[in-house]
Amino acid sequence: MNGPGDNVNPVPLPAQLTTGEAERFAIRSAVPGRVAHPKTPGEVAELLAEATAKGDSVVPWGGGTHQGIGASPERYDIACNISHLNELVAFEPADLVVTVQAGMTLGQAQDHLREKGQFLALDGGRPEMSTIGGMLATNSSGPSRLLYGSARDLVLGMQVALPNGHLVRSGGKVVKNVVGYDLNKLHIGALGTVGTICEITFKVHPLPRSEGTILAHFTDFNAANEVAENLARSNLSLRSVIAFSGSLRSAPEDIRQPAGTTVAVWCAGWPAAVERQKRDVIAALSGAGASAVFGPNPQAHQTFWAGISRPTTLGVQVKLASLPSRIGELVAVSSDLASQASDADPDWIVYAGVGIARLAFTGGSVDLIRRIRDASALRGGTCVVESADGVLIDPVLAWGPVRDDFALMQRVKAQFDPKRTLNPGRFVGGI
Repeated sequence: MNGPGDNVNPVPLPAQLTTGEAERFAIRSAVPGRVAHPKTPGEVAELLAEATAKGDSVVPWGGGTHQGIGASPERYDIACNISHLNELVAFEPADLVVTVQAGMTLGQAQDHLREKGQFLALDGGRPEMSTIGGMLATNSSGPSRLLYGSARDLVLGMQVALPNGHLVRSGGKVVKNVVGYDLNKLHIGALGTVGTICEITFKVHPLPRSEGTILAHFTDFNAANEVAENLARSNLSLRSVIAFSGSLRSAPEDIRQPAGTTVAVWCAGWPAAVERQKRDVIAALSGAGASAVFGPNPQAHQTFWAGISRPTTLGVQVKLASLPSRIGELVAVSSDLASQASDADPDWIVYAGVGIARLAFTGGSVDLIRRIRDASALRGGTCVVESADGVLIDPVLAWGPVRDDFALMQRVKAQFDPKRTLNPGRFVGGI
């Protein structure tokens, strides 16, 4: 563990923002007083130590694609732009292990890995903009979660800068590692409130030898949801199964329909296995009453899944979570609530088998978000606001009421960040 100021020069901070910086680093109506651009993990640690000593607040910032998550910051003195921390630190193809800095974008990481026939099983967001550190801080995941798990299943080790100026490491750089506390998981999904992620070691996977997509249109939502869940739980080892609104704006125009539900299945593996997957999937979809079953042009396969994972262009997006068996019911109720509040049809995607869905709509209001949250709670689920243009977001609106374990969360925050330097007020309960 390195101490504060060890062989590190202070990070120069501009005296005032430029107009471009004010726009780029704004979080809703909040803008930082200054922007820092550290180029090494040591400089990040030094910045945090100085900010803590002065009582300044710091918001870690990568590509900015996930900054809509969470409440508006109580204080916003410094934006810490980590995008210059974008080096490939180590890559051991034979061990299926890679170490990257947190400011590297997902797209850059995939380019490095692709040269050796491998990939990082994270998706979602905008690969050309979303940084690895930001995706971990928000626990972002996409379609591939069904087969490969979330970030918590892929991270082997981390280097994190703490508010006291220390650089600490947890985990290791090998797949089998049982040394020390598993502090990696503390930082995944913590929104950068207990430390700033600087470097991550992942386990990676070989690129599939063959891939393909099967699509099916349904007029009956319940039939579509049921067959999607059945396929997700099957022994076919499918990479992803999703159900989405027929008019989903992020879907290619040639597969949109004015109403109904579309199911998409991502087959991947050895060529013979993929052919078997396709046959069984087509049979299941047809048997469930699909009005049409087809596959997109093979060249459009990657484009389809990249597009379907992008954030919506609508005003409000929420992430719903519940038991996989109840997520369809939750989406149906929440979608009806959103439809009643707007003339525009909402967009929604259900990630079958993992109990997660995303709902996007226009005409968002505090009251509507609360009603969707209440509907989630009645079904044992949760509702987290991922973006909300023009809506003032407080911690309860962003995350929902605190749970019984909130006191433990407060104690952890007090140990790691007693002066509330990092992202104050943005996480659960205003931590």
